Amino acid sequence: MALYDPCSLLQAEQLEYKCDCGASESWQRRSFSTLPNVLIVHLQRFEVTPFFTVEKTHEAVSLSTELLLSTNQSAEKTKYSLKSVVNHFGSGVKSGHYVCDGVYRNASPENGNTCWLTYDDDSVKETSVGHVCQQRQTTAYLLFYQKQRKQESS
Repeated sequence: MALYDPCSLLQAEQLEYKCDCGASESWQRRSFSTLPNVLIVHLQRFEVTPFFTVEKTHEAVSLSTELLLSTNQSAEKTKYSLKSVVNHFGSGVKSGHYVCDGVYRNASPENGNTCWLTYDDDSVKETSVGHVCQQRQTTAYLLFYQKQRKQESS
């Protein structure tokens, strides 16, 4: 199964078009003018079909624990760390179940590992970021990344 990388949306993309001057190619690029402290990535897991119904997609997405982003004003990279993932389980728009995986902020990381928890209604269980990134590729709906301070990103 091929994985889709959401950061690929920030790469330049070649477009075909026709204009009066005879040109038929153009390039489009998305960029940030400023970077937020918390970056929320909303994955579009629903699409409208040719018959005008809405269906859920189950495309696998590569979940990165870290992102390196820059603005269109500077080439300097800013590091973001994954802090939480909201997942949708179910087959459609009108039904399903949400589960959240997130960093437990009050944990004392042992061996440099951060404690992650899975919140599923009234059930809270310990998990790992590796498990989340591997098991939530087809269910992740919202990804929350936090900007790291300069000394943390070195």
